[in-house]
Amino acid sequence: MIIKEAILENEINKVKEFLKDVGLNYDRDINYTVYIEENDEIIGTISAAQNIIKCFAINPKYQGQNLGNTLISHIINYFHDRSIYYYQVYTKPENVDIFLSFNFNLIASSKNVSLLECRNVTIVETLERVKNNLKLTSEDIASIVVNTNPPTNGHLYLITTASQNHQQVLVFLVEEDRSVFKFKDRYHMLINATKHLSNVKILPSTKYIVSSLTFPTYFLKEDVDEVLEQAEIDAIIFKKYFMTIFGIKKRYVGTETDLVTNKYNQKLKEILGDDLIIIERIKHDGKIISATMIRRLLAEGKIEDVKQYVPQATYDFLTSEEGKKTIQKLQDVYKNG
Repeated sequence: MIIKEAILENEINKVKEFLKDVGLNYDRDINYTVYIEENDEIIGTISAAQNIIKCFAINPKYQGQNLGNTLISHIINYFHDRSIYYYQVYTKPENVDIFLSFNFNLIASSKNVSLLECRNVTIVETLERVKNNLKLTSEDIASIVVNTNPPTNGHLYLITTASQNHQQVLVFLVEEDRSVFKFKDRYHMLINATKHLSNVKILPSTKYIVSSLTFPTYFLKEDVDEVLEQAEIDAIIFKKYFMTIFGIKKRYVGTETDLVTNKYNQKLKEILGDDLIIIERIKHDGKIISATMIRRLLAEGKIEDVKQYVPQATYDFLTSEEGKKTIQKLQDVYKNG
């Protein structure tokens, strides 16, 4: 039995067919795949998307023959050869024990999904370090998780409301740089928009607040709602680690008309219960203020119309040279569909 890298299209297609036979799909963001063959038949495979292990599967007929250990050892060596020393795996709950035997740490599990990480740097160590740097002085702490693509008066209203109700507010800003507006720009806009709120701290979200853009669905059956599944893992992590370590009493979200985000909020409410506070979104001239609306106006070149819906800090960025470049990219995206 030899481990082979799937490079050619026919090799990748062969892996896809194998995964399909065992009830899995091949994620689009995968950048490395290996497999084990016997008699020209794939009997096991594992993949990586950056530092995330995916698509780990063994032919049921060959389970118990140490193939899993061989594949996991190989992918860990692959990471180390590229100086990647922190990695995660999303897998089925029934695969948890094999990863634990490789010194992985279980972060959270739902009925269908388990999230583990290597123990080089754990979630507890990471969040404790962030907390120590904050030097929190209050026990009345609320929290908000936002993307702000870009920051709007709606975001500012939500943050202001929480700041009026609590002695301290921690705003976790999604770090992933997959939005139209880069993290560094969103961060500076939000810092400037909230600088008058002395009890508000803007923080990077860390890699532990799960993004729907990276959440793998390759092992979810067709009847499993991926939005609810992701929201459940996110809520479990937030409740078990963020609320415990930072001493957070409440998490604030705005009401949602978007079907996907509304389902997300419903799952958060199910897990967090009374610790989740849902605030009615503000309107301007009868319109709910949203980042989606702002991006649409910008794509249409209506920057003056945007001014009434965003904080001055956002408008200042939009009219800067960097902001104009971002708007041009946004317009190109809309133009190309």
